[in-house]
Amino acid sequence: MKCSILSALVIFAVSNYGFAKSLNVYGDVQVTDIQPTSSFIWERENKKSPQYPIELARSGIVGCAVMSFDISESGKAENIEVVKSVPQKSLGKYSSQILKKWNWVPTSATNVMTSEKRTIRLDFCIGDESTEQSQNACKQQTQLVCG
Repeated sequence: MKCSILSALVIFAVSNYGFAKSLNVYGDVQVTDIQPTSSFIWERENKKSPQYPIELARSGIVGCAVMSFDISESGKAENIEVVKSVPQKSLGKYSSQILKKWNWVPTSATNVMTSEKRTIRLDFCIGDESTEQSQNACKQQTQLVCG
């Protein structure tokens, strides 16, 4: 009896391990300036794509958020506002958290003590095949209206 229960548990654990291992999720976040211009005063210090929030990935949430904020004279995002967040408000919450982590540097030495108002869009995309698939999905999504 003990042997059959133990065998059943081992089979269950192995089958669930294989199932969990096959559930790969590849996330991508694209950042787009709403009004692109070459005369920006500030630029992101680290221009890598932000990391996809694990909570959103676990829930399978994709969508976009348009964010408005000021870049202070010290290079930090302040007065962050969610303009749009589709399909859920949680995208705006996670977008705000991402913005708060960014450091901004002046594009030239003459811009050091000037603040700037910015509006950006963050697109959150998920793919189940590869990182490239999620990046391509995000590039297509950025062409759609957010909201």
